[in-house]
Amino acid sequence: MGTDTPVAIDETVLAFCARIAPGLPEYVAVEPGEGARIAYCFSNAAEQVARAGGEIAYGWIIWHWPGRYFEAEHHGLWRAPAGRLRDVTPMLHGQRRILFLHDPAAVFDDRNYRPNILGAEPNNAVAADYVALAEQRSAILNAYGEPGVDHRLTPEDQARLDAITPRWMALYAALERGD
Repeated sequence: MGTDTPVAIDETVLAFCARIAPGLPEYVAVEPGEGARIAYCFSNAAEQVARAGGEIAYGWIIWHWPGRYFEAEHHGLWRAPAGRLRDVTPMLHGQRRILFLHDPAAVFDDRNYRPNILGAEPNNAVAADYVALAEQRSAILNAYGEPGVDHRLTPEDQARLDAITPRWMALYAALERGD
């Protein structure tokens, strides 16, 4: 369970996307490139451009946990010379298509990490609380740089994080149960 490609582009998907970038999202096939690695979309797309021409298309993958929340993840695709978009990065859970929101302003810069963007489903108070705490956690952690890198938090930030984490985890468990 958890987030996956939205089944349809409906009003809630469009409303979430409108918060992120102008334009409409579109489904794009996932067709991993030669030697492509999970979670390395920008280098995978750049390697495909070097092999076959075209360009990198920047934007956001739109994920959805039905009834709970949406999530936008900064992402890069390969645009073939003829204009067709293709996601050359294999997906962690084997998705064969993604929902992509093109955002020319979201160019990859390894010095400027772009955190995921969350949005609660309308009329879901548990999801709204979860998203609010997730944003607080993200603000604390992202101040230290890209996630996944071992950073030492100040004692003050660690205390703030420790105060948020139990409630954040409880809310996630409630979302899993469907509360």
